[in-house]
Amino acid sequence: MRVAEVSSGVRNVTRGMGNYTTSIKGFADGVEQAKTLDLTFDWRTGVAISGHQAGIELRDDRGNLVFALAGTGTHFRYGVTGPASESTCAPESLHPVWTEVGFDRAKWYTVNLHLDFTLRRVQYLIASRETAMTVIASGTASIAGKNLAKLVTCNYFGTGVQSIDNFRLTKPVNPVNGRLKNKTVYAFGDSIVQGHSYQRGFVNLAAERELLTLTKYARNGATVGPAGTTGGQIVTQVRSAAAIAPDQVVFNGGTNDAEHLFTKRYELGTVARGFDPAAFDNSTYAGSLETTLSAMRAKWPNTRIIYVAVHKLGSRDWETQLAIREATLRICGKWGVKVADIFNGTSLDTRIDSHRAAFTFDGLVNGYPGTGGTGTHPNLAGISAFYLPTLIAALLQP
Repeated sequence: MRVAEVSSGVRNVTRGMGNYTTSIKGFADGVEQAKTLDLTFDWRTGVAISGHQAGIELRDDRGNLVFALAGTGTHFRYGVTGPASESTCAPESLHPVWTEVGFDRAKWYTVNLHLDFTLRRVQYLIASRETAMTVIASGTASIAGKNLAKLVTCNYFGTGVQSIDNFRLTKPVNPVNGRLKNKTVYAFGDSIVQGHSYQRGFVNLAAERELLTLTKYARNGATVGPAGTTGGQIVTQVRSAAAIAPDQVVFNGGTNDAEHLFTKRYELGTVARGFDPAAFDNSTYAGSLETTLSAMRAKWPNTRIIYVAVHKLGSRDWETQLAIREATLRICGKWGVKVADIFNGTSLDTRIDSHRAAFTFDGLVNGYPGTGGTGTHPNLAGISAFYLPTLIAALLQP
């Protein structure tokens, strides 16, 4: 077994290794028994020739593949399937099945993996390590690996050094361990739930990760109140949804209402005294929200409802956000609605310019959400760091 060289806190591997050779490092005691793990590290390749390749494989105690990545002089490769291997060598017959994408080999890339060995799934996000990050791969896939036992550095062919930095392996605070598998979820709301110009919004990523059955009704531009926009009202989404009851409902609202309330298109309104729909003032935000929740309760009386309070928005008037939040939380408390609180339960605040630039997007870059947005729509980094943990914790609560 070759010992990796460490320079300036960076671990450099595969230096001087021959063709098809490997170096194996086992993980610490207890890692193999973990059912769910989050792994993050930074990676860069020094391979400069297109025909040469070096990479990293994560495997279980029987040699089954968990995840793999590699670089040539021109392409980044990653794999989630492939033959089992004892990793004593790395001939082509034992290579993972590679997916190949373009990349800039001069850059560092951050690899984020959520590993679930109950469901045998990996959710991955790979992006350049910079404020204006470029995502080169994101998805969720089934894997053969049953645990995380070893990290294998592979010099598949040729010469070239790989560098690894900021290696962090943690157990999630709220491990699901398969408890949400096959549960049904309906999702309503505006573009933050819809995904804006990217269809894998945060509810989609939660469903992919936990094998939830998701039906999404959200529409870009939707409001709680009577805005009269093309996005329509969220209560219309509810009324047009399937009659069969889901296990849980996830919805948001208020993002677009904040603009209309600020311009006095309609009023915030007040919380009604009772639960009679005839008492709700549908010309206001508050009355419309109560009508929406009443429609959910009438249609699916035993379904659990989760309201997602989105992050602090640099793209909306602050005082209007606070007013909407206060009214919404009071109404959710009245109706027994669980709140997944991104606003107050996380640090995401796009009034801070560095947060806006790093965690929101307006358009797509190479098919994935970019960076430097107006502060409204969370990109994949924002979803992974803030939205997914908060929503999944809410979904888990009885």
